[in-house]
Amino acid sequence: MRYRTDVVEEGPLRRLWRFCVDQGTPAALAVALIAVQRFGYVTLLPLNVVIEREYGNYAMLLAAIAAFVTSATFVRDGWRFGIGPLLGTIIASLAAASPFMFARYGMQFGLPPMQFALIATFAYLAFSVTLGLLIGGCWSVIVKAVRSSGPTY
Repeated sequence: MRYRTDVVEEGPLRRLWRFCVDQGTPAALAVALIAVQRFGYVTLLPLNVVIEREYGNYAMLLAAIAAFVTSATFVRDGWRFGIGPLLGTIIASLAAASPFMFARYGMQFGLPPMQFALIATFAYLAFSVTLGLLIGGCWSVIVKAVRSSGPTY
């Protein structure tokens, strides 16, 4: 029986560490970005205070889940977060941010205020998901680049 000398068997702590770095870090970054926005240090969208107060925790959860699943998909399954997924996610984030951009200049497209507020709520949640997708996808690119340049464990 021949043994491979270039591959080291991973123990349970090493697998747990890789799991935390690969999937936990982008989820934590997504939550941190939403939290920084909620505390007012960064303005990603000119949000209504009511939307952010009532749905901010749900937005954090959705962003963390999106980042977690995206990083797991692109790191473990061998897919590549290239230009296509990046452009698709950017276009989706612009579509989700568009109600906030239009409202800033007084454009509500003839919708009653309650309907526009409902659309803005869903757009805020969709924007949070796209942030998680971007963070998870970009993190997977970083992880793959670091692993390809270093030794195989």
